Parts: sequence; structure tokens; C-alpha cells
Amino acid sequence: MQNNKMTIENIPKYNFFIIEMIKEGFARIDGVKLTFVLAFLIYMAIAIVLNILLSFIFPSPVDNPNILNQQIVGILSYPVLIPLMVGMMMLAIKYSRGENIHYRSMFDYYHMTGHLALAGILIYILTLIGFLLLILPGIYLSIAYVFALPLIADKGLDVWEAMELSRKAVTKNWFKVFGLMFLLGLIFGLGALALGIGLIWAIPLMFVTLYGLLYPLIFDGVGV
Repeated sequence: MQNNKMTIENIPKYNFFIIEMIKEGFARIDGVKLTFVLAFLIYMAIAIVLNILLSFIFPSPVDNPNILNQQIVGILSYPVLIPLMVGMMMLAIKYSRGENIHYRSMFDYYHMTGHLALAGILIYILTLIGFLLLILPGIYLSIAYVFALPLIADKGLDVWEAMELSRKAVTKNWFKVFGLMFLLGLIFGLGALALGIGLIWAIPLMFVTLYGLLYPLIFDGVGV
């Protein structure tokens, strides 16, 4: 972890081209596809089991869904799932710095569970409020907070510091970040439709592009 505190003032100006960023992401996933796919499958397996267990306590039948119980199950899963998701983000960040990565290191961030889960809850609440306020604020925040969690794990920032730094940094090029995330989501969806085979490329592409290319560009000043 890097201990230097960051502020929006010491983040350099950044710019990127969406298609070129995705092309570079494709070029960089060679040799690490299995690592990210295994990590993602482990995450999904844990998420499914956890959801089943919590659903016994807070049931929500398909024919009569209980929205409150669904929200409770989601929030209660944060302390287990968010450190794993951050672990996958950090795999991409470490890979961008030339470090050797292994899927097992996705479990390395449970010592930060309190901060990470709190950040996840705050992001969820603020984004939900944003969606209730004419939808557009929610869309804005859902993109703007994309780097809040790795900033906590990587830069040692406090929860609100990380959320605000992510929001302000992304806002500088919000529409491009939105466009990049939209295209990556589209690629992920198409990969899932192709009998899931396309996810072998889509999963690592998503993490490597967002957190192995864009994150270092913004917060480490490392050009693509």
C-alpha cells in the first residue's frame, strides 16, 4: 500500500481515447486471463452461497418479492463481498505496476473490511438517493465513485476522502469514463450471451482496462 495522502490538487490532468484504451486493455490481458477469470468465479461462487444463506433469514419469494429483505441481504453481504471485489481491482492495479499476481491475493483485504464495507454502504445510499432525485444524479455518482474502494486499499485514504477524490477526479472527464464503462459493460454482456465463452476475455478486459490502465493514468500519472 502507498501511504502518501492524495488530494485532487496533486492529481495531474489526464485524458484518454476510449477505443484506444480498450485496445490497450485487450493487448495487456494476455497471460493473466486465467487469473482474473478464476478470481471472478470464486467471487461469484461465494456471492451465490452467501445470498442463499441470507435469503433463508430474510426471504423474498420470486412470486412475491420483498424489496426490503432484498436490500438487507445486499447490505449484509458487503463485509464478505466488497473486500473480494477490491482484491480483484488490486490485482489489476498491481499488474499495471509490473508485479506478479495470483488469484489468491484477492483475499488480502479483509483487514480493511470495516472501511471498505462502510464505503460501499455510503456509495449505495448516496447513489440510491441520486436515482430517486430524477435519476441523473444517481448515474453521475455511480460512475464518479468507481475508484473510491481501490483508493482506500491502495492509497490508504479514509472513506470520505477516497469517495470525494474519486468523484472529483472522474468528474474531470466524466463523459469519457462513462463511455468507457458503458462499452466495457456492453462487451461483458455480449461475452455472457455467447454461452459465457466470451467472458474469458471480457472479465480480465474490464478489470485491466479500468484499474490497470485508467486508475494508474489518473492517480499514478502513468500514461497508457
